[in-house]
Amino acid sequence: MKYIFFLSLFVILAEVPYYFAKGADKNLVIDNVVDIKDFKKILRTKTNVLVCFSSSLKQSVPVVQVFKEAALAIKGLGTMILVDCSGEAKKMCKKLKVSPETYILKHYKMGEFNKDYDRKETVTSMVNFMRDPTGELPWEEDAGAANIVHITDGASLAKLIRKEQKPVMIMFYAPWCGFCKSLKPEYAAAAGELQGQAILAAIDVNRPENAIVRSQYNITGFPTLLYYSNGVMKYQYEGENNKEGIISFMQNPHAPPVKVVESEWSDVDSEVVHLTTSSFDPVIKEEASLLIMFYAPWCGHCKRMKPEYEKAAAVMKNEGISGMLAAVDATKEQAVASKFSIKGYPTVKYFSYGEFKFDVNLRESAKIVEFMTNPQEPLPPPPAEVSWSEEKSDVVHLTEATFKPFLKKKKHVLVMFYAPWCGHCKKAKPEFTKAAESFKDDPKVEFAAVDCTTQHGLCSVNDVKGYPTIKYFSYYSKSVKHYNGGRTSEDFIKFMIDPEFVPVKKEADNWIIGDSNIVVLNDDSFKKEISSPTPTLVMFYAPWCGHCKRMKPQFTKAADELKAEGVTARFAIFDCTENPKITEEMDISGYPTVKLYVNGKFVKDYTGNRSFEDLKSFMKTKLKDEL
Repeated sequence: MKYIFFLSLFVILAEVPYYFAKGADKNLVIDNVVDIKDFKKILRTKTNVLVCFSSSLKQSVPVVQVFKEAALAIKGLGTMILVDCSGEAKKMCKKLKVSPETYILKHYKMGEFNKDYDRKETVTSMVNFMRDPTGELPWEEDAGAANIVHITDGASLAKLIRKEQKPVMIMFYAPWCGFCKSLKPEYAAAAGELQGQAILAAIDVNRPENAIVRSQYNITGFPTLLYYSNGVMKYQYEGENNKEGIISFMQNPHAPPVKVVESEWSDVDSEVVHLTTSSFDPVIKEEASLLIMFYAPWCGHCKRMKPEYEKAAAVMKNEGISGMLAAVDATKEQAVASKFSIKGYPTVKYFSYGEFKFDVNLRESAKIVEFMTNPQEPLPPPPAEVSWSEEKSDVVHLTEATFKPFLKKKKHVLVMFYAPWCGHCKKAKPEFTKAAESFKDDPKVEFAAVDCTTQHGLCSVNDVKGYPTIKYFSYYSKSVKHYNGGRTSEDFIKFMIDPEFVPVKKEADNWIIGDSNIVVLNDDSFKKEISSPTPTLVMFYAPWCGHCKRMKPQFTKAADELKAEGVTARFAIFDCTENPKITEEMDISGYPTVKLYVNGKFVKDYTGNRSFEDLKSFMKTKLKDEL
């Protein structure tokens, strides 16, 4: 009896940690938030939050189970909240304007709504999403990659290689790799066409748990494609990175061609003197005029410069130009390269009697010869452009940390989301700054700016798709709207005097299409429409632009008359103020800009007069050229 008692006690004690752990796991999902204040407090203190709003927990059991398992897997990486909108949280759901039919999952980042969850409702998908909620869709979840066998770990990979009877190609990749991204659609297309003949598989070896796979299969670069037959690795694929190349290889597997080993540059006969660590100092001390090219054998820019450098050395010898052209392999002569702080290739430096004088940025033989004929120190580069935030102005520059607190206290704020390299932003910047100065004494009005190249998350949350994007805020979220007006200081000032004023568009300001032969383009239709074999003349305009208004009737008349004459040509218009994506892509910096496209390709800018006669003449000439 005593033995049975102690055995029972041991079993009970053994179960205690399990029940505690089970209870702890349950607590990983926060399910007791019913007040809007508590909900907002969580959003303020947690940066990565996924919320499952349910109107019926009974009908939501499958997704809630997945939700709980995902919460366990991402412990420490994010926060998972379950809200029952049919119970005590009903008022909170109403205030959040959430009314799920059964359930809906919403993600919040940095205290703000990010997006509705749009991935598969599986533990793996949910975990992947929470690891990178603003990242791209994982390849294994992409419907276009359904024919690829996606491998998750080393054990699954070994099993596939060992058991699969068909030929297998495996792509080892990293999600951040640009070459991998380019290859993915080609690889997926090849997998579709090879269905039943071969297996095309892929494994993300960038995951920490797959670090051992990289080592095991000797993966040193991305993408690496290995071909297996009957469980044995036969070849590494080094063919064309396209569907056709992969299919051709899988139908006729073969070893890659033997690479021809390049001769070392120092072994090639030329007038260039090759220096080593031991010969460097003695040679440079004796030369009055010496140009040295520091290079790396694998460097593409160096390979392109080599023949130019050799040609320049030969010309100098033939024409009796004094001086020497020398070269140093910086990958071999590391002591010399380190002494002169060589960071990139090629680096070209000029010396005189052992003394370094200055850097030279020349790569063409003629320019090198010209320089060595009369060596002069190049003019210093222009000073680096000062960032907008460092310029003294009345524009307030915001970050993720300051954006919300600043806007919450201000009645009227106009915010420009910009990129420093954007031409339209550069043009708008002085006008925006000038407008801000006009309101410097008005505490209710502010002009602010956000640099989207450094504040990615903030711009993403505010749905910035092109630059500049200008938005009006009143007390942060009380009123938010896009600014679509002109970009002069007068336009900005006029808007901020009365942001609620909605101007009634005059008929003359609109482009009256009616029965004319004008095609209206936008960001979504542009590329499809210009891919037509019929020459398409596109006028990029802004509704407020005076030159555009004067050109409109001429452009329309040219289109109508050519149609009446039976000439096959198309005239199209594109409103740049409403379509920032293509405006930026086509580098439209002034209005009107008129460009000709044929078969989806840019042919020529129209720079003639803006009369209908000149427009007609231009199109007829281009049609003749096409014929």
